[in-house]
Amino acid sequence: MKQLRKSIRVIALVLALMVLLPIGYGGYSLIRYGTRWRTSEYNTYLTSMKSGVTAGSIYDRNGVTLASTTVSTDETGETVRTRTYAQDASVRAAVIHVVGDTRGNVKNAAESFMAEYLYGTNMSYAERLKQVLSTGSLRGDDITLTLDSSLCAYAASLFPQDKSGAIVVMNYKTGEIYALQSFPNYDPQSGKTVTVRQALNRATRWLSAPGSTFKVITLAAALQSLPGAAESSYTCTGGVSFGEHQRVVTDYGAAAHGTLTLKDAFMKSCNSTFAMLACQMGDKALRKTAQSFGLDDAFTFRDLVVENSAYASSSAALLGADLAWTGAGQNQLAVTPLHMCMVAAAVANDGVMMEPRLLLRAVGAEGAERQTFEPAVYRTAMDAQTASTVREYMRAVVTGGTGRSAAVRGLTVCAKTGTAEIDTQEKDNAWFIGFIDDDAYPFAVCVAVENAGTGGAVAAPIAQKIFARLAGK
Repeated sequence: MKQLRKSIRVIALVLALMVLLPIGYGGYSLIRYGTRWRTSEYNTYLTSMKSGVTAGSIYDRNGVTLASTTVSTDETGETVRTRTYAQDASVRAAVIHVVGDTRGNVKNAAESFMAEYLYGTNMSYAERLKQVLSTGSLRGDDITLTLDSSLCAYAASLFPQDKSGAIVVMNYKTGEIYALQSFPNYDPQSGKTVTVRQALNRATRWLSAPGSTFKVITLAAALQSLPGAAESSYTCTGGVSFGEHQRVVTDYGAAAHGTLTLKDAFMKSCNSTFAMLACQMGDKALRKTAQSFGLDDAFTFRDLVVENSAYASSSAALLGADLAWTGAGQNQLAVTPLHMCMVAAAVANDGVMMEPRLLLRAVGAEGAERQTFEPAVYRTAMDAQTASTVREYMRAVVTGGTGRSAAVRGLTVCAKTGTAEIDTQEKDNAWFIGFIDDDAYPFAVCVAVENAGTGGAVAAPIAQKIFARLAGK
């Protein structure tokens, strides 16, 4: 009998867990991913809610109209709502991956992801009733984005027309995004069929090895985990072998840099040195620092959906050449341009990584401000002292290293270039991350150009012009 009661208790416990675990996971998922589900194009309830509501307008930070709705009546007396976008075609194309369009070509753009404001689904039933009784219809909130549409149009004009890639500009003090662009883009009012290539938001969804821009993270890890790393000297012969199969990590163009300080190695983007550093500190230390910068996180930002970046495809410790190549910015690393902009921003902001923001405010149909949105700290990536040293090294990249083409007279620009080798492509992916080290112009920039060449030759000159524009140079 005692054994029977014990068995019954075990069975009861198992049954309880079978009920409670799905409920618990469902609750967790609702909290974590609720906004994504609620604003999904597959949400039929949202679709039906939209049908009888006049969508609010979308403005950039300077009051430029990016989207608005015109209401008219057709010959049958039916209400017709027409959604139109910015007057300037270059602006329409430059902001399309943030604003979106009525056909939902761009997933998780403002037209869908911020529908709770634009279509008033966040309003109480009392507020909805009051609006209907006073105006005879329902209208959603107007929203103001952090975007600078003029800057977006200018940045788009700089990007190679035949290439794919992304540009991200953000305020590293507040997380406000001034530009979030993917290429190729398209004009939502052109009437042309939108291709998958045009619709994909490469700034937030394209995952790629970041090349030598990852050396910012490897450098931070070395400074924090290898005592004396900054004072040591390193020898580069153009390549170094790792592992039992003697796989070689080579430097770009097989360059032999000779004897280097750590700063010199960073300036010249020496793969051999950073490969050796990765192996010296070990996978645990490098992985820990990478994760402190947000790799392997499940990104659930309030204002936008971003693909999760990955340090490696499994949790197994990296060894030999795999670890060496990871330290140099290759191997299994997979990050988005937005995330790499956040990495640069954290260096500029004394190690503090701000959550990326697209919403400034929401204003109700009667003109009353419904909500303002404040900056939020996402995480601390490193201590302020380490960030200061990394800033110093990134400054040297611009004054005498691979990022000289990003220099702007009168500005303290700090940067890291990257050239990611992709076996399936004719050319490498060109990367650049950097920032203006000046509280008057607290901007970080990422430029990524697919299948284009080196970061110093292709991406850095684009960033240079953006920095100059931001500072009025």
